[in-house]
Amino acid sequence: MSDPTPDVAADGEPATLQTRLEDTGESVPDGAGPAPAVEEPAISDPVALLRHLDVSGRFHRDSWLGRVYHRGEVSLRENVEADSLHIAIRGNRLKAHVDRESPLTTGRDGSSRYSLRRAVAHNGAGMAQDLLWLLRGRQGDHSCKLDSEWVPEAASPPADVEPLDPRASAWSVHVEASVAGRLDEARLRAALRTALGASELECDPVEVVVCDDDEALARARSRLHGLHVPATRLPPLHVYLARRRDGDVLMLNLNHAATDGFGAVAVLRSIARAYAGEAAGAEPLDFLALRDLPVRPTPASRSIVEHSTSRVVERLRDMRDRPARIVPVDPVDEPGHGTHLVALSAEETPALVDLRHARKSTNMLMAALHLAIGDWNEQHGVARGRIGVLVAADLRPARWRANTVANLSVNARVSTRVLHRRHAASALRFTTAQIVRNKRSRTGVALIAGLERAGLLALWAKQSSVVLQPLTGNHMVDTAVLCNVGSLEQAPWFGPDAGATTEVWLSVPARAPLSLSLGALLVGGRLHLTFRYPRRLFSPEAARRFADCYLRHLRAVGEVRR
Repeated sequence: MSDPTPDVAADGEPATLQTRLEDTGESVPDGAGPAPAVEEPAISDPVALLRHLDVSGRFHRDSWLGRVYHRGEVSLRENVEADSLHIAIRGNRLKAHVDRESPLTTGRDGSSRYSLRRAVAHNGAGMAQDLLWLLRGRQGDHSCKLDSEWVPEAASPPADVEPLDPRASAWSVHVEASVAGRLDEARLRAALRTALGASELECDPVEVVVCDDDEALARARSRLHGLHVPATRLPPLHVYLARRRDGDVLMLNLNHAATDGFGAVAVLRSIARAYAGEAAGAEPLDFLALRDLPVRPTPASRSIVEHSTSRVVERLRDMRDRPARIVPVDPVDEPGHGTHLVALSAEETPALVDLRHARKSTNMLMAALHLAIGDWNEQHGVARGRIGVLVAADLRPARWRANTVANLSVNARVSTRVLHRRHAASALRFTTAQIVRNKRSRTGVALIAGLERAGLLALWAKQSSVVLQPLTGNHMVDTAVLCNVGSLEQAPWFGPDAGATTEVWLSVPARAPLSLSLGALLVGGRLHLTFRYPRRLFSPEAARRFADCYLRHLRAVGEVRR
């Protein structure tokens, strides 16, 4: 590990992390070599410690995949390829060990990412260590205490956001609101501080852009969501305040590791309340809340064996049948994403979605998306193929939905084949049955619980299921993503000076280059749809034609409901 020379304690012995943190009251493992399992030491202020580690720039925070393995923990890995310090924090408890082989590879700019070659080496080393512990009769003892841990020095705030790697997807959540009037820049910054409960922000996330027309606004939106906002930045978001002749637009880019679409809407509403001066007594947003999600799989009506067998058979069938790709039309060979926005009128919306039940609306939106993709592909010479669409489900308890900002949603797959898409009625019936089944079996939550209970698996095997999953290429990447956030009875209100909020849009990331996402939000009885697509999939005109195809099928599904 590339540690500096250890500090020296008053007695002349090398200082440990314990002694170096005495002033803050924090404590961490001390000592050397594997030791019998003991209760991890308590931390007086885990959030402050996390922020200290994050802003140092020396650690990579695990994504949602890593959090599946480290359930209920925040996991950070040192950005070095050998002898890498791995820290896990659960609540106010901390544990740490050194990985001889890190699954991360580091770039010249200091950035880090998971590498297939290094992940194999990492898991191989873990397997060998597991075997050694097993032979020594110390199976399950994966903790170690360290003589001298490296404590990051105080660091300046992270550099400003940078353009994404051209090979990467824009892994961000997009949410925006248009107002009839004007938003004051200084007041917006103050509202952001109020919403976060912070007297000062570590870096200024607000940028003003002037947009003379809709094309300029679309370019600004695309540019914003082509920016990488590090999860280590607090807050992990970037804001454009777009000036237009007919009213300003507030656009937010939020790191998807920090929040999902449901949390992004909560951020927008909190900023609006603070701007309007209505945030008195409201609990501030916390992007680093350390909470264990209180959900468990509900008992299935069938036996566990029967249910598990049917799910395994279905997954094996899906693995054999590669998901269809949306046929590209007029693609542009450059990175980045575009968005196409559609707002339906208050008169047309009730005929297309159920205003009273978000679940029924999701059924209709899902069926129409399968029909539209199948129709689009058939128009362009690809008639067959299984279409798989991921749909997001919010796992927040009701009391968390106002101010808990984290990625607390899970995705479940809904698949159709050609025979299911013969007409709107069959597509609606078949996709609805899958959504209902997924809800009953708590698909997604079951995966989390299964990994939690996989105590008989070796450590390296459990790590492989997480670390290797994003390295499998696009074989199992689904055709599209649907995120229906539900209904806002009233649009976020920024106060009388800003005027009425006329539109609200939301989208979540989809895997480049041949997948798209559809974000749906009911605001004041009007359906807002955001089609987010890679430039390597559609041109703006092609995206408009796909949206028209989708609306045609959504109307057909609406006719079935009536």
